[in-house]
Amino acid sequence: MITKILYYTLVLPISLLPYTALNIISKAIYFMSYKVLGYRKNVVTTNIKKAFKDKSEKELKNIINDFYLHFADIIIEIIKTLSANKNFINTRVVLKNAELINNYAKKKQTIILVCGHFNNWEWAGQKLSISAKQKVISIYKSLNNKKLNKILKKARTKFGSTAISMQESMRYIMDTQNESKIICIISDQNPIVNSNTKWHSFFGREVPVFTGTEKIAKKMNYPVLFCNMQKTSKGKYNITFEELATNPKETNDGEITKRYFNRLEKQIKENPSQ
Repeated sequence: MITKILYYTLVLPISLLPYTALNIISKAIYFMSYKVLGYRKNVVTTNIKKAFKDKSEKELKNIINDFYLHFADIIIEIIKTLSANKNFINTRVVLKNAELINNYAKKKQTIILVCGHFNNWEWAGQKLSISAKQKVISIYKSLNNKKLNKILKKARTKFGSTAISMQESMRYIMDTQNESKIICIISDQNPIVNSNTKWHSFFGREVPVFTGTEKIAKKMNYPVLFCNMQKTSKGKYNITFEELATNPKETNDGEITKRYFNRLEKQIKENPSQ
């Protein structure tokens, strides 16, 4: 009930504001979260220091400050997604080499598109839903808050894509294997840690990794592409697609997961605050 009230009285009205007004709200969120409340400041500082041991104190301070600025922008951008139309998304997100995914569409070849929680992954999905010639499938991790989960699912699918939970994903993929589609997966999710968990080096530390993407790719032999989203200015992005594995069945066990995390680490190193 509280989620529904907040959505209709606060979140949705904010999303309807012009972008210039949203920029002001973003600055206020930055000031409150970083300067006043210090939201998760210890966690952010610790992680950034562990990841970028070669940086000076001044550089680390700048990365942390820029992270909170970007964090505030992302909150506002995701809220704006609720009311954004196609023209808004098209002016904010540019696909630099759409011909790569279009070539797979011509061959009626299903592909898996992976990314991380880097820059605005929500807008990436929206842009793909508008522009792709294939059907777009978003695999998502269900939120504990069912109302919020429903709101986000509605926003993610408003331009024609289909959102499938991780629990239902394999059955859906098997049932629709004759359809040409793009399966979008944010592959830096936290896996359940047990004796079967796979681990990989990430920023100098061994971390548990989600291997579902690789399992699907190898089982179905679907090519895996990386979605490299880069921020060009405030509220604007470019996306470049990169092939990670064109014939997954020929790769060694764990190879696709390794390629993904290596590419994600490189992406973060290039723009740590994002």
